[in-house]
Amino acid sequence: MLSQKTRWILLSGLAATGTAFVTRSLLRRGWHAAAGEDPPLNPASSETAWTEALVWTVSASVVAGLSRLTARRAAASLMDGPVPEDRYA
Repeated sequence: MLSQKTRWILLSGLAATGTAFVTRSLLRRGWHAAAGEDPPLNPASSETAWTEALVWTVSASVVAGLSRLTARRAAASLMDGPVPEDRYA
């Protein structure tokens, strides 16, 4: 049988992977709906306007952080016992 820590690593990894694909799609669709164009491929490029780069970076960071939290909370709710302490949360 797998240890509690190993089960947590597997479960949270699966949740994070699924959430990453959904988040990426939602971010692109949201940007396209709001701006009418595709999001910047490389916000660090000198061809990308500063405002566009900043808005994309902040938006992506906030949405990614919320998605990560949601995935981890969902994974934790599926655990049978306590969730192992995460030093890198």
